[in-house]
Amino acid sequence: MMTREGTKIAGFSIEFKLLLTILTLANQESFRQLGDRFGIPRGYAHYIFKQCCGMLAVIGRKNEIIKWPTNAQTENVVRDYNFPGAFAAVDGCHIHIKTPTQYAESYVNRKSYASVVLQAVCTKDLKFVDVSTGWPGSMHDARIYRRSTLSTILAGDAVEEQFHILGDSAYPLESKLLVPYRDDGHLSAVQKKFNYIHAISRCTIERAFALLKGKFRRLKYLDVNDLSAVPNIIIAACILHNFILQFDRGSDSDEDEIDGAVLAGDTDMSESLASDENKSAVRKRNDIAARL
Repeated sequence: MMTREGTKIAGFSIEFKLLLTILTLANQESFRQLGDRFGIPRGYAHYIFKQCCGMLAVIGRKNEIIKWPTNAQTENVVRDYNFPGAFAAVDGCHIHIKTPTQYAESYVNRKSYASVVLQAVCTKDLKFVDVSTGWPGSMHDARIYRRSTLSTILAGDAVEEQFHILGDSAYPLESKLLVPYRDDGHLSAVQKKFNYIHAISRCTIERAFALLKGKFRRLKYLDVNDLSAVPNIIIAACILHNFILQFDRGSDSDEDEIDGAVLAGDTDMSESLASDENKSAVRKRNDIAARL
């Protein structure tokens, strides 16, 4: 590798590359600025960043840094939640990207900017236990859920029947995915209390997204031409997020980073369709509402 001046660049250590990657994720500096900071050409800084993000994504999967909890772990997590039987919360987060030259309309979301969606599940300690990303910004949360591995996980034996995760009104009501009652203006006091406690418990995922974007500010706007590189960048940030929480909790970032209204739910999202509400899920939700 040669610089513009023609001098040869020596090989760099893994520590150097990781430091550059973390710093790149942590701020919005251009690659020209990052190159000047590290004394390397802009193109090489960009190459190292993409390479390291790909490696972090592979290492994260191999070492299960983002790992679905076992049933035994689920029982321990449930005790920390205010909501009976809940051990995690799910939501989608829009990552602002540079408008792509192809299929731009697919990536423009309801707020009129191009994005990809990060669907994530986190426990009360704000650690991600499942992430899925790269989905076009125009895609609805319910559709992303159905096409992701999360729907397969919840349909299988990975979660026992008495446990469940919490989602907002964009998601379908299922026995292992509980959503709030749709507010048609005629909710009972029991249903309103259910929705309130549900929202309070579900806000963990909003806080996790706030913490993720607060630490890795590159996710506020990804100026990337190669869309295929975007998922690895986002997943690398999620892996570092979990790794940091294992050793240093720090602060939970600013509240204005939260992507949705915590108590009111995401009112811009479409409601769950009644056809998705199977009888066992309805009965389970009603039983919990009566006990709250």
